[in-house]
Amino acid sequence: MKPTLQRIDPAKRTILPPEPELSAKAARNIVGVFLFLLAVPLAFEVAARFTPSKTNLAAATVRSGVQWLLLHGLNEGNKAVFVGKDRWLFAQHEIDRLVHARRAGNFMQADLLKLAAELKAQDTPLLVITIPERAALYPEQIHPARYAGVIRLKEEATRLAELKAAGVDVLDMSDAMWETRERPPAYYAQDSHWTPEVMKAVALVVNKHIREKVPRLGNTETPIINATTPEHADAGDLARQLDPRHATTLLGDEVADLVSFQGLEPSAESPIVLFGEELLRVYEDANLSFGGGGAPPHAGFASQLAALMGRPLDVRWRMPARENGYEDKKLVIILLPMAELVP
Repeated sequence: MKPTLQRIDPAKRTILPPEPELSAKAARNIVGVFLFLLAVPLAFEVAARFTPSKTNLAAATVRSGVQWLLLHGLNEGNKAVFVGKDRWLFAQHEIDRLVHARRAGNFMQADLLKLAAELKAQDTPLLVITIPERAALYPEQIHPARYAGVIRLKEEATRLAELKAAGVDVLDMSDAMWETRERPPAYYAQDSHWTPEVMKAVALVVNKHIREKVPRLGNTETPIINATTPEHADAGDLARQLDPRHATTLLGDEVADLVSFQGLEPSAESPIVLFGEELLRVYEDANLSFGGGGAPPHAGFASQLAALMGRPLDVRWRMPARENGYEDKKLVIILLPMAELVP
């Protein structure tokens, strides 16, 4: 038997309001506001190409505002910088390298093999130190997952083996930096350069390696040097790629606790020549991150290694040219990002 339904009292009925409708005028207003928001930055960009720097400043201000909204609202960077987990910034070309979106090739491997043959002929050791990039060392900040080790390209092992077969002494720091990448951190969240702590840790490993392999090059006497501990703050070069004018406002500053050495300045007379580019120049070049302005702080890798070795080094910022001679050198060291060896 079906239950008897009670009759609904008409006085207690719920009256549903009609569905809201967007009037033609309201729709035109919304479209107008949207087009205005698109037109304003576009107008500044167009005007910036044909008018004085005052308008360029206005265009830069609009860009800064749009980038702030993209970062804090959508966690988005730009075409050059990827924003990862916890606001870690990555150069897009680093990610492209790991997913095999190849950049233009280089001649680094061929140059190193040629240099190794020249040095072997004069009985001068060649030490190549390879350093992994940030994206290879902190992949979980790009794609959340569990990783067993540093991300490598398959060509890396082949090229390292070729160098060893040619008589090159290879010191690959990838696995060691993976094991200690949290304490101390190997890289900054907003800057592409390694931290002073891991830089000093690598210098300690290299010093020990040289003293074991070529003990005559290590000075057993403590040199007279003056050490200071400056603290420098910087928004980071990757943050400046997002917003060149207001990087600190966008993400804040990061701090580097440096150890600066005076008294072991580079010398062309040194029997040890050290090659490298930004890995060497950071904390030495005032124009790079954490330079602090004014005179270079003498706190980079070359200064750290010189202090540990107890002698000045012949420091050269650019990678060796093929025609250079090293007859008066007892050891040639090349500090090399892995991405330069395997683009």
